[in-house]
Amino acid sequence: MNGYANITWSKYLFLLVASGLYFFSLLIWWLVRIRRQEIRLSLCSLPGLWQKLSPVQRLLLGYALLMVLSALASPYPYLVWWGEGRYEGLLTMLIYLAIFIAVSSFGRFKSWYLYVLLIPVCLNIILSLLQLHGGNPLSLYPNNYDYFDGNVLYSGQFLGTIGNTGLLSAFLCLVIPAFICYFIRQHTDRRSYALLAAAVIAAIIMFRSGVAAGMVALAVGILVILPLFLPSRRARWIYVILIIILLAALLLWLWQYEGDHVGLVGEAAAFVQGKADDSLGSGRIAIWKETLQLIQDRPILGGGPDTIGERLDLYFTREVDGIPTGYRTKVDMAHNDYLNIAANTGIPSLVLYVLALGISFVSWLKNSRDVAVLVCGAAVLCYCVQIFFSFSLCITAPLFWIFWGLLEQSLRQKKNAR
Repeated sequence: MNGYANITWSKYLFLLVASGLYFFSLLIWWLVRIRRQEIRLSLCSLPGLWQKLSPVQRLLLGYALLMVLSALASPYPYLVWWGEGRYEGLLTMLIYLAIFIAVSSFGRFKSWYLYVLLIPVCLNIILSLLQLHGGNPLSLYPNNYDYFDGNVLYSGQFLGTIGNTGLLSAFLCLVIPAFICYFIRQHTDRRSYALLAAAVIAAIIMFRSGVAAGMVALAVGILVILPLFLPSRRARWIYVILIIILLAALLLWLWQYEGDHVGLVGEAAAFVQGKADDSLGSGRIAIWKETLQLIQDRPILGGGPDTIGERLDLYFTREVDGIPTGYRTKVDMAHNDYLNIAANTGIPSLVLYVLALGISFVSWLKNSRDVAVLVCGAAVLCYCVQIFFSFSLCITAPLFWIFWGLLEQSLRQKKNAR
């Protein structure tokens, strides 16, 4: 690869620089307020700081503590701090959590954030459209190659400035629901039509790239978010009943499906019919089975952050149109972020993480009339569905933690207002 060869390192370096500048600016702000005696710090004030934290913040601080303990107890001390090739070690995970704590404590959702985010979204849309039509702008592919040579030259296919199409779908699963929800609530603002247009084109690109995880995440997002706009409880109950009927009909159709078990529909039918094998979902069933064994081996603290690749002796061969390419890839992630957490830092850390998400989602559903809550919660929901089939990476994860932090801050603000 050319431009894509070191894209993970480039994004990781950007994360370090950007987060460092953000935390430095917060430190300066704190020091100024302390000098003005607007804030008074002492050992006696520490219990008060703990009391001011929300349940979600406390759970995630517990999650951070378990990650540190996992790293200290890991049999792979040379890996846990920085991680393997994807840089998802302890340092990165603590940066994510620090971003969440800072944003959820001091951040404020502003509509112009979405318009700033529109800039990289449009850049990726334009670049991806050109690449999907055989172009090679910015020379991101090797000379004389294009998007359709993926899985032959390298593992996976790459689009835009994000990289792998799976990671691009994770990015789009954050921005598409956020843009659409903001448009629905603020459609009287003519500028919001730009967000809608970008979201529609981005969704088309996602479907064109054929990333099933992204399509499933958007479908789940639509099913969950749509009733939030219905005018009455009766309408929402009617909606739930109709969805149950439609899902039952879909399951019946998949049960009777007689076509080939390839593609999203074919693999879903194989799963429903009990005919799924280890190759289902690009080999995810096999990966998940092996990861579950890793979890059984070290259930409390796991093997340490980003150590699955060291513990898992599993490879798979890429295929194009069912024909093996000879390109072998070592599995270094569970391709399910929740299994990743359990295998890397233990089941207790996964429990704390899921509890924190659960509390946020319940609060989101109860307070979705607020624009900031609706927009941020929709983004977090779709991303959390998408990474059930994928994994966290420094290319897209920081945006998720920012959205989650803004959601938590908006919920705290509403609670304080009451």
